[in-house]
Amino acid sequence: MDPYLDTIPNDRGIEIKKRVAERDGEDHNGRPVKRARAETLSLLPEYSENVVEEPPRPEEDLSKYNEERLKHGLAYITHISKRNITPPLECTTTPEASQFVVKAMDEAYCCTAFLFRPRTSDEHQHLMVYVKLRRLELLANYGDYLGQELQEIRANLKQAALSPDVTPKTYDANIYLGAPYKWTDIAEDLKSVDTNNLRKKVWDACSVLGIDSRHMLWLIDEWAARNQLFHNKVREHISECRWAPLAQQLCRDLKELINVISDEETAAKYEKVLVSIRDEYFALTSHDNPDHWIPSAKATELTQSFLRAKKKKVQKALNKMSR
Repeated sequence: MDPYLDTIPNDRGIEIKKRVAERDGEDHNGRPVKRARAETLSLLPEYSENVVEEPPRPEEDLSKYNEERLKHGLAYITHISKRNITPPLECTTTPEASQFVVKAMDEAYCCTAFLFRPRTSDEHQHLMVYVKLRRLELLANYGDYLGQELQEIRANLKQAALSPDVTPKTYDANIYLGAPYKWTDIAEDLKSVDTNNLRKKVWDACSVLGIDSRHMLWLIDEWAARNQLFHNKVREHISECRWAPLAQQLCRDLKELINVISDEETAAKYEKVLVSIRDEYFALTSHDNPDHWIPSAKATELTQSFLRAKKKKVQKALNKMSR
């Protein structure tokens, strides 16, 4: 028995068997006569010269499983298997029952081949774009919850550091992972060359709080990825005096602006904004190489003020912890 028969709904199967009996009749002893069916190729005159190498796409609309769809599927199966299969019965039943037969055959012989066929380069590229967009959607919808968990970890670590029997490891872990440091900065430091000391602080904190260190590192990395995507990175770079990343971003965006904004008038307006930011904070020796963008006098003054304020904040935190 062909495997597609098992996928036909029971009520349609009974109807089809009845129609087969009416069509084929009985012999002189009253037994059903099995009439020989047509050869596969006899149903495919238009496919006799054209090879069908791609399996047909599964359809949601039952009405599309018509005679043309049957011929397409048979042509594909004949080419791939290098053999003829027994075609379904001729369309002497109701149209809907016939469509169920064609769909059943399609699911048995073609559907798996379509779903697991090798992807083309275009399909792979489209899939990667979709995966990236879905990841962005996940970060947008659930990224805040990662931040809440990190804040709870930080609060619990601070509480442990204030305990009378605090250990030096717990105290140091709270200094490195507590305020005023941002999780995005910690994530960036963890990706640097020498991360052993900071990773050890993460492990010490996880040991005190009973947290899986791999989960903690994942939280930090995901939260940083979420912030990089959805925060105003330009304003953040400026407020924290991160001139090298700002130069890289401005230079890249200026080069790609015309590719991401098809409207030339809109692109020109954005270019004006980017150029004004660039000229305010950098002196250029090369427009195309951000490594040659030197912080301007204004940027240098902002950096000095930022470092003084950061030093005061760290000292204040140390004084508070030592009480």
